Amino acid sequence: MAVNTIKPQSTPSPNALVNQKSAGDAKKAENVQTVKSAVNAYAKAAQPSAQQPAANVQISPRARELSLARQVVENTPDIREDKVAKFKAMIERGEYKPDAGKIADSILAEAMRDELSKDPEVALS
Repeated sequence: MAVNTIKPQSTPSPNALVNQKSAGDAKKAENVQTVKSAVNAYAKAAQPSAQQPAANVQISPRARELSLARQVVENTPDIREDKVAKFKAMIERGEYKPDAGKIADSILAEAMRDELSKDPEVALS
């Protein structure tokens, strides 16, 4: 009859455990150093070098006008509440009497301006 003997697993010595932990810590420290090096390299690349002169940009008067116009448009409400309130009150009081002829003339004049702006040669023919 054969007897199976069970060998106990060997337990690492305290020194071996410390060495394993030290090796893991060394790897972590190496990874941290790698990340720090990459961050420093990126930061250095993002900074302008002392040899490069600063860019000199001049904005034309036309560009300034367009910028100002854009700001005015962006700060102007889409609906002018003061005008809406004025005409609403006039309608309620029965004082608003639009002239259909003037409205039609204005619509046609605007349509003609739009067409002329597309092709100015049309006006010459």
